Amino acid sequence: MNICGIIWDYDGTIINSATKNIEVTIEVLKHFDKDIEKHLPQALQTYENYQKANHMYKNWRELYVKSYNLKEEQLDEAGSLWTPEQLKNKTIPSMFEGMAQLFHKLEHVKMGICSQNSNKNIKETLKHYGVDHCFDAIIGYDDISGSEQKPDPTGFLKCVDSLNLNNKNGTFIYIGDHSEDVVFGKNAQEALKGHNVNVICITVDYLNLNLNTYKKWSKQPDYFVQTAYELDSN
Repeated sequence: MNICGIIWDYDGTIINSATKNIEVTIEVLKHFDKDIEKHLPQALQTYENYQKANHMYKNWRELYVKSYNLKEEQLDEAGSLWTPEQLKNKTIPSMFEGMAQLFHKLEHVKMGICSQNSNKNIKETLKHYGVDHCFDAIIGYDDISGSEQKPDPTGFLKCVDSLNLNNKNGTFIYIGDHSEDVVFGKNAQEALKGHNVNVICITVDYLNLNLNTYKKWSKQPDYFVQTAYELDSN
């Protein structure tokens, strides 16, 4: 099998960022409602609620409308606030166990990240853990338009282009933690069908958020794993 590259999701796949993301989301929402902390949306009241809501919707824009009650016309402004609020928050989220070692082991493989987090925030966190050099391309939510967010394949295609591959014919591995990550990977395969490309989708579930539901997803992952060590064995 010719592995052209490995593309990763970020939040919930590489980094356990939920606690920080709750804090940042509250700061973003304060720009629209300065008293938001007096009546927090249910999805922001606990870590468990946030994770449940995050896995309920296909992307951050849908999450902000349906869980945080923002209007469609406010989403672009909310998106523009995410990066500065992320960078103001100096919390360093934890990296899932075994990931740093795995990235170093895979340094010979072209790797990229497609995420709904911000490009600059991702780079700063990867640098903190000493693995930034392992990635040849990073595509954040701010690198594509609102209509091109996951599961639209634009981010994947842009990431592939940024890997500067000599040969794009073969297999890409896409690794994420969300049902829509599987849809994203399969959409990318369809978009690349003229290039003899296969996309293998792996779902990671370190936190047991999908173990009882993933078999009901509209698109099934090719592999389902629960630790970084299982990724290494695959």
